[in-house]
Amino acid sequence: MTLRTRLMITAASVLLATSTVCLAAETAPVAPKSATTGIQDSYKNLVQKVTQGQIKVVKQFAGPGDLVGLVVTSPQGQKAVIYVDKNAQYVIVGNVITADGQSHTSSDTEKYVNGEIAQKAWVNAAKTAWVLDGSANAKHVIYAIGDPNCSACHKFYSDTRPYVDKGDLAIRWILVGFLRPSSPGMAMAIINAKDPGALLKQNESQFNSAKEQGGIKPVDKPSADLKAKFAGNMKFMSDHQFTVTPVIIFQDAQGKAHTVMGALPEPQLKDLVNSAAKP
Repeated sequence: MTLRTRLMITAASVLLATSTVCLAAETAPVAPKSATTGIQDSYKNLVQKVTQGQIKVVKQFAGPGDLVGLVVTSPQGQKAVIYVDKNAQYVIVGNVITADGQSHTSSDTEKYVNGEIAQKAWVNAAKTAWVLDGSANAKHVIYAIGDPNCSACHKFYSDTRPYVDKGDLAIRWILVGFLRPSSPGMAMAIINAKDPGALLKQNESQFNSAKEQGGIKPVDKPSADLKAKFAGNMKFMSDHQFTVTPVIIFQDAQGKAHTVMGALPEPQLKDLVNSAAKP
């Protein structure tokens, strides 16, 4: 099954480009690996020099060919995959393409960055103030981060109705608010409703696609407890480096967590639903 995955290369942009770039450094002898981290000191020193200390190396792994893969993190905590040569003379940023036209950077990003984030997000999603959309006894369960004024979230909501209505899928919406000034209040209104699922449905059924605006009013004078719940949802989004909505989070039958960005067309949506296990 092929699903669109989030390729987090934002941190690497500090290294001057998102396309393939080679940055030369002074020739230096290969240093031994650090006894504590398993990361070769010469690779860390090279990245530090090239980025003027802005990027930190957090993991080393075997790269394609004669390259060494590194997981790096930006000052904002965003992670990405870059490569260096084994002699620690060059840094390669962006897509390393295989002979058959595939991005090795993408596959390594999925393996060493996205997979870790997805697993943490899956575990921590249960601690958020999520809103149930569908039956609690549905065959498949996923989480979705959404803004009440998000057009892409509205499309995902609409596209999933056949699965939700049949009892095949339950969506646990983690509502956030940042797209419009009204978004936080609308998200809190749904979270705080006597029947959150019903108010979510009203928001989507009355969604104004032309104005990209949900169909409910923001909450008046939210309580401190409600503000804390909403803040927890926003923190969940930022802690796991999600910057857009919707984000779909699910776990497959083998126990592996996945994240998918945006609304999906068929048959990818059907594949996602059928792959999602029930917690």
